[in-house]
Amino acid sequence: MFDGASATTDFSGDTPVPVCHDAAGVALDGRDRALYVADGYGGAVIRVDGPRQQRIATIDGGGVFAAERIAGLVSTPHGTLYVSRIGHGKAGAIFRVDPTGHMESLEKILPVYWRGGLAYDAREHALYATQYLCSARGAHDGSIVMIDLVGGEPSTVIDGFHKPIGIAKLGATLVVSDARSRAVYAIETRGGRGVHRLQLAALADRPGAIAACGSDSVLVASYDETDKVGVIRRLWLDGKQEEVTRGAWDPRGVATDGVRVMVATSRMGRVLGFPLEA
Repeated sequence: MFDGASATTDFSGDTPVPVCHDAAGVALDGRDRALYVADGYGGAVIRVDGPRQQRIATIDGGGVFAAERIAGLVSTPHGTLYVSRIGHGKAGAIFRVDPTGHMESLEKILPVYWRGGLAYDAREHALYATQYLCSARGAHDGSIVMIDLVGGEPSTVIDGFHKPIGIAKLGATLVVSDARSRAVYAIETRGGRGVHRLQLAALADRPGAIAACGSDSVLVASYDETDKVGVIRRLWLDGKQEEVTRGAWDPRGVATDGVRVMVATSRMGRVLGFPLEA
């Protein structure tokens, strides 16, 4: 069990750490393993280090008034954060937040896309992001883009998705969840382009956030909207899968240090912690 005073040292149970209104994302600091939590409703990015909680940045709504503002949160080994603003088709954006709290948007990102999950590749110094358009017929024209963080130029890695949400990168392989297709895919990349796509899993519930878990597996968060039950699964690149935990919460973000699993829960404003191995 853990509480707010031991949030970074004892994730061994499911007692929640209250953090914000609507926990939409969670990431581990690349330097000292403190937690960063994104508030989807208020736009705050909060650093949780033991009993201390500090708001380090606030993502504004970009002129859009909606209950959900933030979609993705990822950290780098140097402590820099990247945060995606959903945008609702008008103000989609990605922001860089440095360890001091200084914040700036990536200027060459088109605002017409709804923004989703983020994955950082340290070797390439590049950011991978999910995006899609939305209309009266729902989400469509989803794709994965790579953003060169030196020049800031985005380029399409692969398209053909409906509503891609979660993303993780394992070497040359991207793992992506599509909430509308209710499936998880592995995409082999070469030279910044997707060259082969394979469906790893088809789910009855809605898949969302994804986090890398070692070199050959990911954690996938999903939610059953009928039964109101969230599930965290571990999914390997060979298609093997196992359930890590489930509960009466809507998981919007997931992270792991290889021992613990941290789950950001929508509307509860809490981060739940579970052991990765039973």
